[in-house]
Amino acid sequence: MAVSSALSGRDYLAAHGVQEALAAAVSEVLRTRPAKPIMGICDILSKCAGDKVKQTTSAVVPIVDISPFVDEAAHADEARRQVAEQWDSAMMHVGFAIITGHGVPPHTISALRDGAMGFFADDLASKNVYNYGPYGNPFGGFTGMGTEAVSRTRDKHGSDGGADHAGALPDLVESFIFKPESPKPKPAVLEEAGAAYYAALLRVLETLHKLTAASLGLPADFFEPFYSPAGHYSLRLAYYPPLSPEAQESSAVRYGEHTDYTGFTILHQDEADVGDLAAGGLQVRLQTGEWHAVPPTAGAFVVNIGDLYEIWTNGRWRSTVHRVMKPPPGSAAASAPRLSIPFFTGPRDEAVIEAMPTCVDEGHPPKYAPVSAGDHLLKKLGVSNVGRATTS
Repeated sequence: MAVSSALSGRDYLAAHGVQEALAAAVSEVLRTRPAKPIMGICDILSKCAGDKVKQTTSAVVPIVDISPFVDEAAHADEARRQVAEQWDSAMMHVGFAIITGHGVPPHTISALRDGAMGFFADDLASKNVYNYGPYGNPFGGFTGMGTEAVSRTRDKHGSDGGADHAGALPDLVESFIFKPESPKPKPAVLEEAGAAYYAALLRVLETLHKLTAASLGLPADFFEPFYSPAGHYSLRLAYYPPLSPEAQESSAVRYGEHTDYTGFTILHQDEADVGDLAAGGLQVRLQTGEWHAVPPTAGAFVVNIGDLYEIWTNGRWRSTVHRVMKPPPGSAAASAPRLSIPFFTGPRDEAVIEAMPTCVDEGHPPKYAPVSAGDHLLKKLGVSNVGRATTS
């Protein structure tokens, strides 16, 4: 948020109650052992009070019923036109939408959630049997706490935008990446449920591609060459363990601020958090600079676009910065586990992404250089993994 010309920087901080907290945070940094990562100024301001988080139930992230594109025979063209307009508006202004009418059976979701909670409840040695390399490796599998710092990827398009986050602490999350095609063993509690969920989400993705084509005035099959014969998909089970007192007091977050890397992310939030704005922790940063909480909606998915869609749409749609914060210290949510299930989707590695024809004209020349989908993904993964490189 820009500082008013009527206030000096010091006056602005004092007026917003930040000055004393900032001084205290700087003192803390100066006392820190050299081995501990030092916060950049953006992190200090964020920790103090610079982030104004709106805990609101207002429709900051729009709810879009996509059923006219799921069951086309049961809906008129006008219904699809209206949904396409809603979708375009949501992606232009927020980069996020909450989708209902998606057609995924509740039991498909609950079966995977139950299996995942059973897996993560096991001891670390048992889970590490399924560790096949760093996050983003081609086999999927388990990665433990302290292996990823996603806010280091804040650079979207190749500039130095993530420099302030280079020393970010690792995220407070364990993960299992489910890849049906992987030859590596999978936990028995995940194999069948994971395959069913994966297949259901691929059908949702097909619907989103049809909806997106309609929203942007493109042929209905526009995306097929980019995702055929096989797109880049990653079903992630993200487990946030109960927070220890030390974790609650640390500057680490559950998942640092970042944009997603490639295409659509289709997220199922933990419905145990329904009705508690602070429990889930998902927040999006709007163009105003304000952070807004995105509480879960029962039976719905949260969908957002990644960096490649911002390039594809020539900046018309927004790859929005978001994060997962910790619940308030001492709250019931802080001592409870949380499971989030994002399904990351993107074009095949060889696909070259550049501005779509309907997003370029004389007044809107291309903003971004063409980029290889695979190269962009590997670059992001290499930055986010802590202490080791990612290979394809």
